[in-house]
Amino acid sequence: MRRFLVKLVVFAMIFFLVEKVLAVFLYIAPSKEKDKRLEYVINGQINKEIIILGSSRGARNIIASQIADSVKQTCYNLAYPGSDIEFHEFVLRSLLRFNKKPQLVILAVDDPSELLPNESINFRLERLYPLVKYEYITDELIKRSEKNFLAKFLVLGRINKSNFDLREKHFTPVDSIKADGSMPIYFQRKDIKLTYEEKPQLYPMKDELPVKIQAFQAFQNLCEINHIKLLIVFSPNFKRHNLAFENRLRQVSSPTVSFYRYDTLNQVYHDNAYFYDQSHLITKGAVIFTNEIITEIRKNR
Repeated sequence: MRRFLVKLVVFAMIFFLVEKVLAVFLYIAPSKEKDKRLEYVINGQINKEIIILGSSRGARNIIASQIADSVKQTCYNLAYPGSDIEFHEFVLRSLLRFNKKPQLVILAVDDPSELLPNESINFRLERLYPLVKYEYITDELIKRSEKNFLAKFLVLGRINKSNFDLREKHFTPVDSIKADGSMPIYFQRKDIKLTYEEKPQLYPMKDELPVKIQAFQAFQNLCEINHIKLLIVFSPNFKRHNLAFENRLRQVSSPTVSFYRYDTLNQVYHDNAYFYDQSHLITKGAVIFTNEIITEIRKNR
């Protein structure tokens, strides 16, 4: 019995030591990240009057500082390339929990993938893993079954292999984040040839995912119960605007939601010189589209 107790004490000491060592990695990981926007959110540092959300179309096609300078309101871009509506809802929910609520939220939607399965957009778990030192982030991972209840009590339950990567992260030319949170691209992609698609676009409503519809409605509810204006914007693609997709989003949206469709008659959006690829504008195109949004904001004040 005594030998067993000794082994138990030794095991407890080793386990305690391992927990302490792992905790070091847990607390260093956030400092190595270049995109610190989510950490700013949960630390209550994003108290802006206008917030931009969405995936890469929001990040690259809308310039927050341009809006701020024009409408004389603070504005910040919290759009994440590769993120889906579930992630947008999480970011908005987090923003409202830890920061002052914005007056206006601009949601840039993905045509046609907002409610459809798509491997390119998902819940950006890798943005959460470096921040598991925060209980709020751990709780979200448990809620999403990415961690189990042990994460509430043990570092071993929280830590992820990404926490051991203590290399200094660096921005790529495509993913450089400006001080306003926006990520405009100043150059064109050279490995593709863009051809404008004139044919009418279809929308396969039968393929929609219920979880994405629920997240889209939850996103709207967050705005509604917090008395936040929601403006849903359809960004330019290098193809004909998908009216079927737009009509479907309007169908599943609250009457309080406002919509803005880019100026489909503007020939700039038929000129590949303004596009990085079929779905994203370069900076000079983003400036034009952002000006359209500015006009819409002023009109609805």
